[in-house]
Amino acid sequence: MELRGTPRLGRTLAPPVAYLLAAAVGGGLGWTVFVSSRWLQTAAVSVGVFGIYELVRAQGLVLRQRREADDWLRSATGAFVPARYLWRAKQLCAPRQRLTLASTLRMIEDTARERPVGMRFPLHLCAVQTHWKSVESLVRALEHVAEPVTPAGMLRVIDLVTSAGGPLWGTSDAELGEALAATLAILTPRGAESTRAARAA
Repeated sequence: MELRGTPRLGRTLAPPVAYLLAAAVGGGLGWTVFVSSRWLQTAAVSVGVFGIYELVRAQGLVLRQRREADDWLRSATGAFVPARYLWRAKQLCAPRQRLTLASTLRMIEDTARERPVGMRFPLHLCAVQTHWKSVESLVRALEHVAEPVTPAGMLRVIDLVTSAGGPLWGTSDAELGEALAATLAILTPRGAESTRAARAA
């Protein structure tokens, strides 16, 4: 999970991490220096359990915060991003994120284009085989990190790659073709503006 840039991340994760550190120190002392000190061992275990609980709760808060931002950004059709969601837009459009997705798509494309004799396409990537040029166009748009992309487009790319039942992993040529065309149209600011104008017409 990408955490860099998440607002109030330090304040959210610091308490549970402190609890876990205290449990580690207390446990170390209890089991080495004060071997017979049952209360110290018990206290260390209690603090550790509470720290784990707090860490899980803090991660839930971070995930909820990210889902809220993604819900808004996914529905956006322009380049405008509210100040409260800028952190998430920067995460999504970061060069590292773009290159990671591009590498994943290129691997999928290469796998689909390999056709072992007497075997079906690996992972049933028949639709990718048909639309490999569109997949390649999407990869190139992601790899050109000097050119801006939209958070909505990046979320669509992530959905394509991570949705196991989605069109990228299916066998429907038409469904994948439509998904790739829509993603490419929204990925760039110019394409997003064109899409918004077409919807308004």
